[in-house]
Amino acid sequence: MILLGSSAEVLQFVFLTASGYVATIFNVPQWLPFDRELSVLIGTVYHCTLGMVGLYSAYGTSYFTVKVYRRQSSPSAGLIGLLAFLMIAFEPRSCGRVTFNLPLMAEGLLVGVLVGYVCGRILIAFKNQQTDWGEMMWRLALIFALALSVNLLMSFLRRTGALSILTVSGPQPTSGHTLAFVLMMGALTELLSWIGIGGPFTANPTFTDPASIANLNHALKAGSPWNAPHLYTDTTLFHSFANFGGNGVMLALIITILIFSKRADSRTVSKWSIFPAVFNSHYAMMVGILVLFNPIFLLPFILVPVVNMTIAATLLALHWLPAAVYPVPAGTPGPLIAFLGTNGNWVSLLLGIFLIVIDVLMYAPFIKLAERVQKSAGELK
Repeated sequence: MILLGSSAEVLQFVFLTASGYVATIFNVPQWLPFDRELSVLIGTVYHCTLGMVGLYSAYGTSYFTVKVYRRQSSPSAGLIGLLAFLMIAFEPRSCGRVTFNLPLMAEGLLVGVLVGYVCGRILIAFKNQQTDWGEMMWRLALIFALALSVNLLMSFLRRTGALSILTVSGPQPTSGHTLAFVLMMGALTELLSWIGIGGPFTANPTFTDPASIANLNHALKAGSPWNAPHLYTDTTLFHSFANFGGNGVMLALIITILIFSKRADSRTVSKWSIFPAVFNSHYAMMVGILVLFNPIFLLPFILVPVVNMTIAATLLALHWLPAAVYPVPAGTPGPLIAFLGTNGNWVSLLLGIFLIVIDVLMYAPFIKLAERVQKSAGELK
């Protein structure tokens, strides 16, 4: 489901949207018949799969929580978790329309897991295996009361503006900040992505924050990207050198598995995930290889992007390469963002290739460790 959704996302925003990378190069909207209708259809696939990942996680976690503790489960257990998540995500509108919190639906994997787990534990909190309907109804009432309470709390925080202060998702301007701040925000983005929620830096560069606009204005006046006023931003470091294939430099993980892994299932998942990863969609690998919540991959998932940004920042400080200041189309492959953003600076492209090699070498021991752990777990069973 995640692979289908991530592939649909790439097709819609990279191939069928006018500002997309492939659509821009090949001018797809001009020659492809029914491109808008096709984009809507593919967008439907995306919104019903990857766009509802929080909903599916609530269903699956509730179902399997009951199954683990009771040695059996039923679809109704998952359905209760699903309904509880919908109650939390519901957003009332004065016009009477039924709407839901779309960011929570698409990026609420962790929230879905927590909701499903709580629902599952409440459902199994019975004295006996066979329980009368009255006790069951009390458990359901408790679950839905908790879900409605969370919804009311979120609505209150949203009305007062406190929710926008508490949230860490969305692009943050980096103008005037130090290199340490950008590295810290990049590491935080990777950590939050590892636990299934959005981080300070978005998946694709926006070029609309104050620092990016100032860099672009300087380049347009000077006719060159060199000596940009803001060298250390999410665009010049994180997106240009630490987001190859999505968060955690997922493209390097795919290459590492294809080279070093001996597990056929891991290699198959990696091959199928190449297409979305090339255009910086990492969701298929996060779920297919079980990177999410996996402590073995936590260190490289955070460390590899930070190393990339540190090396790139060093070269920027030494003036060995210019900063990426020019906007690039949506979905531009990660290794090409710096190259196109500097108007074709070859040092930026070579640095990207060099960093991927370093990243593969850094991921290799963790892939071998993960496979040893999986093998040991299989032998114990």
